[in-house]
Amino acid sequence: MFPDVQIIPYVIPGRTGTQLLPQDIAILHQQFANIRAVKEATGDFENMKLTRKLCGKDFDILSGDDDKTFKMMTDPEIMASGVISVASNIAPAAVQKMSNLILEGRIEEAKTICDKLNPLFQIVTVKTVEETPFGNVTVKARNPLPCKTLMNIIGMPSGPARQPLGKMTRKGIEIVLKAAREVYEKSPEILKPVEDFFDVKLSERLYKEKFWKDLTYD
Repeated sequence: MFPDVQIIPYVIPGRTGTQLLPQDIAILHQQFANIRAVKEATGDFENMKLTRKLCGKDFDILSGDDDKTFKMMTDPEIMASGVISVASNIAPAAVQKMSNLILEGRIEEAKTICDKLNPLFQIVTVKTVEETPFGNVTVKARNPLPCKTLMNIIGMPSGPARQPLGKMTRKGIEIVLKAAREVYEKSPEILKPVEDFFDVKLSERLYKEKFWKDLTYD
């Protein structure tokens, strides 16, 4: 119906409870000229390799998991073209540079940036064990809640998450803060654009409770 609009199927079984298989993607790619890419968030590298085999070299596989982008783009049996990224909401320049360096074949330089970004990649989902009057429970703060929370902490206008997502627990925010502080202290250039563009001081926002006290449950 819309042949001029590129359609990118999102394969995210962890969210949808179902999965388009590589065979499904290949059939769609064969039948519709405007389906030339897929967002791959299965976490299954064998699934990605089969997608590449069935869809051919001219088909774009895009990473849907920040922490798997480097492997997906450098694996010759997957050859991902890039990433639909969560962490790029916080560090867009660094994520873009990493991806471009891989496409240019500058793998070691890209790996250096990937290692610097890794703490941010790890907070896309945050799991904590919380105490209740009826025993301990595992709480999972899923994307986009941890990253939106961090964006608010560091002064980026993000706003609250949509229901049913709410706030993070205090333990969850501590995990987010630990990751952000690691990046800020070891690789300050990654978050420097945030300071410059939004005119904020991360030396204050990442260390003073007033910047996150309203973002957590009591």
